[in-house]
Amino acid sequence: MVEDVFRIIMRVAGENNISRIDRVDIVIGEYLQIKPSLFEFAFESAREGTIASAACLNLETRMVELRCTGCRQLFLLKDLKYSCPRCGSGALEITDGRDIYIKSIEGE
Repeated sequence: MVEDVFRIIMRVAGENNISRIDRVDIVIGEYLQIKPSLFEFAFESAREGTIASAACLNLETRMVELRCTGCRQLFLLKDLKYSCPRCGSGALEITDGRDIYIKSIEGE
């Protein structure tokens, strides 16, 4: 996963004539269950010998947000309770927290 993200970072840098990447901000949804420390370690390995070799990585975690398909209540997943706090239904859809994306890339 980190290799795919890093390929995108390098492609965007090339498309924008960035010759040195100083900072990368990435958002990771909790639903993916990615350990930030492992992601950081893999990122450090991937950046070696590239224009991002000294880049600072900032990870932001996004909580899982659910919507009840019955009463349409939006709520954050807590304690792995997959039921609506308003009506008790288990018919839910995930509206946020299951993606990983690059929020920003800074450099020159």
